[in-house]
Amino acid sequence: MKNIRKICILFVVLLNVFTLKAQDRTFSLRKGVIISHSVIIKKKVYHFNHTDSLYQAPVVIEGDNITVDFNGSVIDGSLETAYPDRFTGTGVIIKSGKNITIRNLIVKGFKVGLMAKGINGLTISNSDFSYNFRQHLNSNREREDLADWQSYHHNEKDEWLRFGAGIYLRNCDSTDVHDNTIIEGQCGLMMTGCNRGLIYNNNFSFNSGIGIGMYQSSNNRVLYNKLDWNVRGFSDGIYYRGQDSAGILVFEQCDNNIFAWNSVTHSGDGFFLWAGQTTMDTGDGGCNDNLLFSNDFSYAPTNGVELTFSRNKMINNIIHDCWHGVWGGFSYNTIIANNDFAGNMSSIAIEHGKDNIIDQNHFTGEKTSIELWSNPKRPKDFGYLQKRDTRSINYSIRNNAFTDVKNVFNINNTDKVLIENNKISGSSLQQKFDTTVNDLEFDKTGDRAKPTIDSGYFPKPAGITNGQNTRLPGGQLQGKKYIMMTQWGPYSFKYPIAWRNKTDSSGKISLDMAGPTGKWKIISAKGVTQPSSTSGTVPGSLIVQGDTTALADIDIQFEYTGEAVTSTFGAKYKTGQPYRFHYRQFDIPYKWETKWFVFDTTNEPLKNEAKFRQLLAGQPVKTTQGPDLSTVFGKGFGKNIAREKIATVSTSVINVPQGLYRIGISASEMVRVYIDDKLVVENWDPSKLIYDADYHRDAVVTLKGLHTIRVEQAQYSDYGMLNLIIQPVYKEK
Repeated sequence: MKNIRKICILFVVLLNVFTLKAQDRTFSLRKGVIISHSVIIKKKVYHFNHTDSLYQAPVVIEGDNITVDFNGSVIDGSLETAYPDRFTGTGVIIKSGKNITIRNLIVKGFKVGLMAKGINGLTISNSDFSYNFRQHLNSNREREDLADWQSYHHNEKDEWLRFGAGIYLRNCDSTDVHDNTIIEGQCGLMMTGCNRGLIYNNNFSFNSGIGIGMYQSSNNRVLYNKLDWNVRGFSDGIYYRGQDSAGILVFEQCDNNIFAWNSVTHSGDGFFLWAGQTTMDTGDGGCNDNLLFSNDFSYAPTNGVELTFSRNKMINNIIHDCWHGVWGGFSYNTIIANNDFAGNMSSIAIEHGKDNIIDQNHFTGEKTSIELWSNPKRPKDFGYLQKRDTRSINYSIRNNAFTDVKNVFNINNTDKVLIENNKISGSSLQQKFDTTVNDLEFDKTGDRAKPTIDSGYFPKPAGITNGQNTRLPGGQLQGKKYIMMTQWGPYSFKYPIAWRNKTDSSGKISLDMAGPTGKWKIISAKGVTQPSSTSGTVPGSLIVQGDTTALADIDIQFEYTGEAVTSTFGAKYKTGQPYRFHYRQFDIPYKWETKWFVFDTTNEPLKNEAKFRQLLAGQPVKTTQGPDLSTVFGKGFGKNIAREKIATVSTSVINVPQGLYRIGISASEMVRVYIDDKLVVENWDPSKLIYDADYHRDAVVTLKGLHTIRVEQAQYSDYGMLNLIIQPVYKEK
């Protein structure tokens, strides 16, 4: 009997987990398969339910010197495609081995598309890891939600995995990643401890976090990649935060990497480099000797390029229409040469920089071209400031050309500056110096200067054969106006959208009809009247009249016919096939009253709940009112209100149609939300607030008619945030 039982157990194991060992055959996948030899997979769509663990996958690969050709097969982890924030698990794990090639693979519906750890000689090519995990964004057109901020400052324990990834690599040297696509996710290719790799000809665009991320990774070449629209935290004309999104992110001791011929436009930061916590603590190391050559970093809401606490070269790049072209805080021995700056608020801004060269650049049509400064009274509160010379000192600014720049130089608290042979034309303010600038040499600079070209600033990084043209095509809409953030990330132009351009004081709503070329018509409309047209073309426009006297509950349904469409969740519609989409707007006319309280050790919320309840029932030290909770809260600090050890109670009556609603709250430290005195959302444990997203909580409730909303909030520290969202739950496709 024992032998029979052992045979049965072995049979069950083999049914659930089996190994492919034959070569030159086509196999169908089954959940739990372990592939250990070269194989071609039978092309089909494989639906495998994802698991809660990121370290388990329906497909596992291990072995040496093998090629797995997935032959265009799709590994799909979720049928709930409209809820990518619910995706969990990993699609494919490369568990062990070396010299492994993966090609022609499609993975979607997981937290991580493909994960590999400790695999040397890994090649991933011609594969698609789009439509995997991304967070639901709480920021909207009018208002930023601070809980949407990301942090990539640590990844020793795979902290980056909380944001998911199309491809996640750790300790994989000599990796070749080429001709892959990752769009409509949060993070594209994320690399930790990966050296001597080649990443080229990929398209990692339209993600809500990072295109390519590196951590402790050196001697890699990142060439000819499309890394556009990796962005969040932006609303044109209202706020431009970026929320630590970037086309390329380079953190913590990444050295000698080459980034060349990439398009990195319309991203939170185009290129975001930070030396790392090791350098902050010890003053040692940095992200040094990286080369940025012939890239386009234009249209960043924040910085086209951020280079901090490190030594690098930035040569022959394009940086147009950013807040800062280059933010170079505490950079040293850095060369910025032969770059094309235009239309930036400030092209080069460096605080506490040392021994830097700014040479042979072109600056056109900017508010300020070069800003250099330091703060002599800055406290030395971390290791880098204590162990390094952080004076603003020793700059060479030569052979640059400035055209139609309002302010060319803005320099203070800086020593030893050579400004020589720079041509300035059409500038209303050539220089702004003060008495804090010492040892300044200003020579041969003006409208008659003739800058010289030093070819030594033109490195020749090794390219590749057949590197793709990464520049945005001529017909592509360009500029920060076209960073159009949806609740799932940046709009990708692959499907039609009715984008609200503005609403005037009379309630007229102007919509831009954007997307692939075609025609639209209104199928139904709720909450608006007087459409300027019931049909039109894409691109085009539409004006409707909204009601300014009551709750805005707008739902306009359109039907589009025209070019092929790919929806935000990856659904495909053929040319001429009807595609329906909506313009929706739901705005509750709140009347908030916020009562302010100050607590101490006798009635603090964590240790003395009963006394804290008595405090909230008593006389407030201040009362504020307004239609927007975040504004009422933000403006409440002031007289009689410290930013620490405060509590608030905010109430408002709402009147909404019957339906299912998402209640979202983002708050500093501790919050409870009640509807008609029933607790519906609670986030009352500050010890669990580790990341920005932890400050937000959601609940789904049924509402109908009049309700009283009460929000109780408390904070020990001075971090202030309170933002409530109530939105209908729409059935998405």
